[in-house]
Amino acid sequence: MENSNSKFHQPIRSHLDFSMLFAQWERLSNKAEPDTCLYHDLLQRIKGFPDLNQFPVDPEDLKKRENRLGLGLILGSIFPLSGQEERKIFGIAKPFEFKPIYATPIFHAQFLDRKGEIVIPENLDPDRLHFQKMLLVYELILDQIYGIKINPVHPLVFKVSDENGITRHFQIQFTTQFVKVVPRGALPSIHGKSEICSGNMPNSYDLNQWMELLPLDQFDFYGFIIEEAIDLTMAQSVAQLNETVLRQEQLSVEEFLHVVEDSVKSLLSKSNIKVGLAILQRVNERLVLTESRLAYSFLIKSLCTGGCKDTLQGVIEFLSRVKSPVFLNDLDQIDEYYPMREKFAHLGVKELILYPLKHHGNLVGVLEISAFEAQNFDPSMLLTLDFLAPSLSLALHRQAENLENRIKSIVRKNFTAIHPVVEWKFDEIALDFVLAEEEGKHPEIKPILFKDVYPLYGVIDIKDSSLERNKAIQSDLLTQVDLARGILTQANKLEFLPLLENMLDRLEDFKRKINPILVNEEELRLVDFFQTELTPLFKHVRNQYPELIPQVDYYFGQLDSELNLITQKRGAFERSMSSINDTIGNFLDKEEVRIQRMFPHYFEKFKTDGIEYNIYIGQSLVKNHQYDEIYLKNLRLWQLQTMVDLETMVRQQAPLLDYPMSTTQLILAYSQPISISFRLDERKFDVEGSYHIRYEVIKKRIDKALIKDGGERLNQPGKIAIVYSQHHEAEEFREFIHFLQKKGKLEPHIEDLELEDMQGVHGLKALRVKVRTEPLETKGSVFSKLIAEGKER
Repeated sequence: MENSNSKFHQPIRSHLDFSMLFAQWERLSNKAEPDTCLYHDLLQRIKGFPDLNQFPVDPEDLKKRENRLGLGLILGSIFPLSGQEERKIFGIAKPFEFKPIYATPIFHAQFLDRKGEIVIPENLDPDRLHFQKMLLVYELILDQIYGIKINPVHPLVFKVSDENGITRHFQIQFTTQFVKVVPRGALPSIHGKSEICSGNMPNSYDLNQWMELLPLDQFDFYGFIIEEAIDLTMAQSVAQLNETVLRQEQLSVEEFLHVVEDSVKSLLSKSNIKVGLAILQRVNERLVLTESRLAYSFLIKSLCTGGCKDTLQGVIEFLSRVKSPVFLNDLDQIDEYYPMREKFAHLGVKELILYPLKHHGNLVGVLEISAFEAQNFDPSMLLTLDFLAPSLSLALHRQAENLENRIKSIVRKNFTAIHPVVEWKFDEIALDFVLAEEEGKHPEIKPILFKDVYPLYGVIDIKDSSLERNKAIQSDLLTQVDLARGILTQANKLEFLPLLENMLDRLEDFKRKINPILVNEEELRLVDFFQTELTPLFKHVRNQYPELIPQVDYYFGQLDSELNLITQKRGAFERSMSSINDTIGNFLDKEEVRIQRMFPHYFEKFKTDGIEYNIYIGQSLVKNHQYDEIYLKNLRLWQLQTMVDLETMVRQQAPLLDYPMSTTQLILAYSQPISISFRLDERKFDVEGSYHIRYEVIKKRIDKALIKDGGERLNQPGKIAIVYSQHHEAEEFREFIHFLQKKGKLEPHIEDLELEDMQGVHGLKALRVKVRTEPLETKGSVFSKLIAEGKER
């Protein structure tokens, strides 16, 4: 149903009239029947109030003292209250006017202001309220004048908050039984519902049509309407909580708890309370307690601030023992947990309700309701909370499920080789194993083998990483040697000691032996010399010669606190390499999510002095997808595009690094399908079969490949190398290179190279192309066209 606007606010000719009610009394009057003789008496008595028998009645006459009894007779016949005025929410008003001419005290309290005017709740759109009203008006006109019945308008449900902040939900129903529509002139002919209704439910289009066809100034409305408000707080609170449970992942802790607390306050009609949820989830018998989870609980969070381990354990143990709903109006009942009672008192808690939340019989948490005033709760409230318990239990169970799923995802992604794409195969093998065991057999885990998969391999390596790391270590050692020499030289001038000269001589000897390719034994000897001989000596020198304190303190200030060595260059190198690897790894992770949507495949990456990755794609890896070679071609183009993007990203990142670095990019083009199997002992995939092992050998060798007859390394910064052995492999990548050259990503020249033979590998060739030094594109995808082609196929 659509909302309305101000054009629906049309004036209505409304007249108060009780004649239809009196006519009903007349129809029901029968002095011989005990259940209807009352109406005969009413008819006789109402004649004594001429003001109320007028046509129409002046509402002001109802306020006259002499008419009070007459109005009481009318109300008594409409509302057989019998002392229920304090609970029943009734009122009567002129036809289609919201302001009542009479209302029960609770109606006044909930919906009227001091002047007796109706108060529209903030969450209720006034235009929609008037729209509903106009539908009700025309529903009556069409029924009484034309005999056309339309589907009744759904009653409005809204919420109001009292001065204590307690939210209640109500539904207002309007009874038009005692309203008569009187036309003021000739009316147009309408022969059927289809002429005026566009569907089953009236909408704003229909209402516009009715208002033009049947203007309201052509009608008078006589009688009165009955207004009744039905309290739906319990049903709406449960419904609101159910809706919140369904979208709890989208809400913060505060937002979720606000809904829970509001629902509890509404159901219990209590404002000065505090509501919390103690989440009691265990994983492998370990209680899961984190700051975010503790934030749900008022008691735990309030009693256990500042990491109070003992108190935390006590509160958790106390709550974990709640097996059935508990109402504590006397906290002395928890004598055996005396520290808890004392802490509850410190919080100002006078009464406490603890309601266990269970899912399939298992305790998942406790609903805590704390009151700060005595005699605020009663045991009957435990029954009321039964309505909320299923929703809250489901909410905590879903949180537990989400945690378990996240744990499984992390384990699968980080600690095992069971990639999500091939998990179905492992499930099938495990199912066969379990079923065989159920039949009393002694099964073994079947081999997990995937045949005829196509491999893709790429590596982004830090250029000369081993050499650069050694250079950084050499630089740090030389710096430390020079600082040490300076201290020893100065100390030797202050006091001649043969030992100082011996130390200087040994430092000179170490300095001559330090070179970029430092022999490991020499490095260890030098480090041992610094730590076991120089450090104690410098501490002695510092105490002996005050003038050397600045130099010695500066020396020690330059040392790594754990290694006791200067590691400035080495640290810069490691930080820079880590930064590049993080950039590459994060980019590949995001790309992998994207290309998995193209076609599911196995993907794994490894971090060394750079990043390398393996991809396997083929029909045997998937269960519910149809493989096509177009997906393999897409992945190969993706490989090349990704290498271009990564080289550009690293180049742009280079000025921000602490240590200058560059990367080399290498792709292995291999067109023959292979078989891979899962090795249970090493929990990883390996290439299967002696023939297919050649692929693994090539992978291990090409990183150090040299160009034939020149001795130049194939891998060069700023360039992408594609190693191949078959002519058609080169032609496919040549097509991709031309495509990216047109995009302005690669330089025009392509190098055709032959590689020197390597151990166990002969006859390899390579294409090499330089990446253009243009800014990295961020819009679109250069291989989206081929992906689209694959989907069309």
